Amino acid sequence: MSLPFHRPSIGPRLLPAALIALALAAPAARAELMPIQLDGFFDDWAEVQPLHVDPAGDGSTVDFRAVSVVNDHEYLYLRFEVTGDVQPDEQQSLELYLDTDLNAATGTSFGGIGAELVWRFGSRNGTYRPAGTSYTVYHDNVGLMIGPTVSSSQFEVALRRGITPAGGVPFLAGGAVRFILRDATSGDLCPNSGSLSYTITAGSDVAPTLPLGRDNPAHLRLMTWNILQDGLWDDAKFAAQDRLLDAIDPDVMVLNEIWDHSAVQTAARVETFLPSGAGEQWYAAKVDAGNVIVSRLPILQTWLVNGSTSLRESAALLDLGPLQAKDLLLVACHLRCCTDDATRQDEADGLVKFLRDARTAGGVITLPVDTPIILAGDMNLVGWGQQLDTIVTGDIVDNATYGVDSAPDWDGTDLAVPPSRHPDGRAGYTWRSDSSSYYPGLLDWIFYTDSALTLHHHYILETRTLLPATRTATGLQAADIPTASDHAPRVADFTVGTYVSSVPGAGATVAARLLPNLPNPFNPSTQLRFALDRPGEAALNVYDLQGRLVRAFPAARFEAGTHAVTWNGRDAAGRAVASGVYEVVLSARLGAAVVRQSRSVVLVQ
Repeated sequence: MSLPFHRPSIGPRLLPAALIALALAAPAARAELMPIQLDGFFDDWAEVQPLHVDPAGDGSTVDFRAVSVVNDHEYLYLRFEVTGDVQPDEQQSLELYLDTDLNAATGTSFGGIGAELVWRFGSRNGTYRPAGTSYTVYHDNVGLMIGPTVSSSQFEVALRRGITPAGGVPFLAGGAVRFILRDATSGDLCPNSGSLSYTITAGSDVAPTLPLGRDNPAHLRLMTWNILQDGLWDDAKFAAQDRLLDAIDPDVMVLNEIWDHSAVQTAARVETFLPSGAGEQWYAAKVDAGNVIVSRLPILQTWLVNGSTSLRESAALLDLGPLQAKDLLLVACHLRCCTDDATRQDEADGLVKFLRDARTAGGVITLPVDTPIILAGDMNLVGWGQQLDTIVTGDIVDNATYGVDSAPDWDGTDLAVPPSRHPDGRAGYTWRSDSSSYYPGLLDWIFYTDSALTLHHHYILETRTLLPATRTATGLQAADIPTASDHAPRVADFTVGTYVSSVPGAGATVAARLLPNLPNPFNPSTQLRFALDRPGEAALNVYDLQGRLVRAFPAARFEAGTHAVTWNGRDAAGRAVASGVYEVVLSARLGAAVVRQSRSVVLVQ
């Protein structure tokens, strides 16, 4: 079953009148234990009643509207809305005055409260005055995260409870807070007089640990990773990178910032991390200046997306094999960085033009209808929110140059976005530097056509937020990410076509079924059995519990009925495999339908 996905909330959002009335009638102090995934999407705030709604029209540059607050055992979360479009980290003068001890005589005196923390969002720093001494602090000192990374009319902010920013005094250690939001340019305050109060709820709500392996060995695993200035060839980073790649074990990779090495060199380097098995190899393509697509699937064709290698967007058509009616179009992206919004918007417009061309007969590229499409890479979405809007919805800004707007999915809808998080935390950033004033940000993205692809397991592998037990179980170390790169790899597993759960229940109607093997457990051999309701092609693959291919029975044509192949408990090289549990995956294509099912088998030597 596919996991739900979020689509970005883009542009201004008006609060319903009933919700405003509820907020205005709410008491000043309230408490709620609520886990929030800090990723710049707001679906998880839907059930949270605003603590306060500020009057409209009383701010010139920034006009505050609704404010909500919740907490979990680790963070205090603040959501606020404004009119207009504001960048989270610069070109604005938003301030947060936070009184953590409810004592107006301590901290910075403002609006009737004493603020232990005054945070200046646009300057990306704050003043911490816990006991009369003033300290300048940065995001890592208070565990601050903010989303989205692009401009928006609404933001969510997380502040870590219990951290010690400076002066030996823990932060947010009390049971309640008071706060005021201020726009220093226009003078708008939220609230207009007094302060807002929030009582912190006791309790714990730990994020469920996400496993790093696949739900099913047959899923296609994509990884996108900015490896920082040809970092794959830095031997000082090898051990950390090796642990990360072993834990992920991707089928297809988009690697950014490979400036000085070729596709052949990249494939050879990846081979040192992830050696190929029997019948396998790494293919690679480098079309633009710094992106390399590396794949265990053959690469059939490549294109420059915007006609220039300097624009760092390229595409490759990957062969999904004989059981798939379509191939996979993978677009590798590394959009322009930082404040160069104009070029980044051109690159976003060019992506939409390329996808429109691909879905239309003629032009540079023509794809069969419903060809699955994935865009992945370091999108550098740190400025105007319009660039994210353009990629997701197909809303081109420069229509004179790039043509008409075009919804990018085959069914006329937006591209889908996995709402990925860290395996042991509810953070959604992919870039973080504790030596930089810039906030941790969601820079690396995966977009896909959900009309042709089913999303399964997905996550962002940030080792600094892994629990010790997870690091022990996976062999990873906390310092692996900051050692390997300044970006964390982002991972998503997909299937193409009609996905059927591992073992269908009674009465399930499918065109192909993987039957129980006989015998099970077995020694030394077993019959792997399957049934087809009509003629078609079928293949069987045997995987170990780490997802490694042990034995393949290639696709062949079968008539309707029950069939069996014998597995003798040996791998492709004829070597006896160890006792244990193995996963058998059936892949069948019957007309337009593609069916995948899996079962576990047990070998006892």
